[in-house]
Amino acid sequence: MRLPSVDIFTCREPACLYSTVASNIPLPTSPSTSRVAAPSTLTAMQQLVQDALNTSNLGAQATERVEGQFHHIQLAKLADGDALMIKYPSNHNIRLLRHERQTLEAEYRTTSILREFTQLPVPEIVDYDGHGSVFGSPYLLTARTPGQRLSEALPYTSITEKNSIDRMLGSVVCTLASLTSPRFGPIHEVSGGNGSDSWRETFLGMLEAALQDAEDMLITLPYEFLRQRVGQHRSSLDHITVPRLVAFDICDPENVLVDEDTKQITCLMGLSNSIWGDPLMSDVVANGSDDFCRRYEDSFPCEEDAQVRRSIYAVYRAVVQIVAHHYRPYSGIDELEARRSMTHALNELAHE
Repeated sequence: MRLPSVDIFTCREPACLYSTVASNIPLPTSPSTSRVAAPSTLTAMQQLVQDALNTSNLGAQATERVEGQFHHIQLAKLADGDALMIKYPSNHNIRLLRHERQTLEAEYRTTSILREFTQLPVPEIVDYDGHGSVFGSPYLLTARTPGQRLSEALPYTSITEKNSIDRMLGSVVCTLASLTSPRFGPIHEVSGGNGSDSWRETFLGMLEAALQDAEDMLITLPYEFLRQRVGQHRSSLDHITVPRLVAFDICDPENVLVDEDTKQITCLMGLSNSIWGDPLMSDVVANGSDDFCRRYEDSFPCEEDAQVRRSIYAVYRAVVQIVAHHYRPYSGIDELEARRSMTHALNELAHE
């Protein structure tokens, strides 16, 4: 089959709807400012797309790249209107937090799981190379899905449409939470045969990693007080015995694409920060709108000690935001607000 030619240009990094999926599932295994790319990059990009499409009929004239937070993203547009998105790590010296070091693999694995076990509108994977043997760098190649970012559509969305979108997003999180795994932990670790049988062990390890990131940057935090206060309530984490899929950024308006006319969700991005754990850990579950929470709580009523865990997770999210701000001051994080959230959560734990 002869495929249409392609032109390659840039795309911003982004961040119907559900069918309930039951019980434990097997895990798949691996198979800003723009600038014109160097000729060698263009050549490599053309070769990558040629290999993925099994054709040499390419008509790319030039390519630009956009600096994403952790990755370069380029869009290879086919002459018939279809397009491929190519994501690969930035070659800049971006300092990452410990939990951010495997985001490309995590996105690949999460997307694979959702495509195989749900009807959620996530990108179609065309190719993935975690070792860089073909392109000279790890990359993820996906089909582009049309749609407008929810963040751009919201100013022109009615209250009724917003409430409908919130209910749809609640259904999305319910679908994720219906997927379970034999073990807790970051999705790339569990897929690699690691992980833990204990949510307490997993979460406290995540918190400790964030605190170590802070210590590495000499950030001022009440380290021992944080460890002590969370440790006093660690038994509440033992009520979570089923590892459920949590994608922290999937409901971020930057990562949700909607149809400009119908406001139906067309694509969910934001899949690079995912774990098998407690869905209550997600900010959108803890602080979602009434329409969102009603849809979620219809399927997943609050378990014992839920409020304690909400406060513990709020401490974790605030620490991560504070640390990320110091690692990447240009990221737009409000450190003062994060510190206020941390203090509020610690005070709540003091009264539990």
